[in-house]
Amino acid sequence: MNEFKTDEIKKLVSEKIKEIKGDVPYSKISERCNVTAARISDVANNKIDCQLSTFIEIATGLRIHPKELFDIVFDFEEYYSGLDE
Repeated sequence: MNEFKTDEIKKLVSEKIKEIKGDVPYSKISERCNVTAARISDVANNKIDCQLSTFIEIATGLRIHPKELFDIVFDFEEYYSGLDE
């Protein structure tokens, strides 16, 4: 069985959050959603797993569509085909 790449994908999503966030403080993002600044920081720094609802709230705080958080450079087709070999 080939290696699952969940950790790699999580890291890419975390990096995407930081990229979209830019210089905006976590405290400012948390004011616009129902997630603490500490929780947003933990997600963005890949320190914790989180629920889908947390991703939706972070997207709300960033004022973006949630799908943008998952717009990462990763070849899922190649990855999936490798899992099925």
